[in-house]
Amino acid sequence: MRVTKHDLIAILAVAAAIGLMVLYRYLQVEPRHMGALCLDLSTAPFACKPRAALLWLQHWQLWGAGAVMLGIWAFIGAPFAVRAAAVALGVIAVLNFNATWGMIGAALGGWAWVEAAARAPAAPRRA
Repeated sequence: MRVTKHDLIAILAVAAAIGLMVLYRYLQVEPRHMGALCLDLSTAPFACKPRAALLWLQHWQLWGAGAVMLGIWAFIGAPFAVRAAAVALGVIAVLNFNATWGMIGAALGGWAWVEAAARAPAAPRRA
């Protein structure tokens, strides 16, 4: 199996998505003062709206459900971008406490990614 430029770009995109979610959680979700500030959404600043959406998706396990759907799609033959998205969303789901479904989605996406790379024809070697 050969790691291509396409794979490296996807790995960087997955790492960036995960890093941005970690940063967002650190700055907007986890601090206690943000929880107090966002207690009443009708009077809260705009920064509380995306935070509320993230927590709603977390509560209803939709981060993990999305990861599983992408993982299944990747496993049955989705395009390359879907395989990378399944891995990214799976890890993001784990970060948002949807670990069971998130790990399944990430595993299926990763499996499909590696398996497709292994099946790809090898580039001819130059002597």
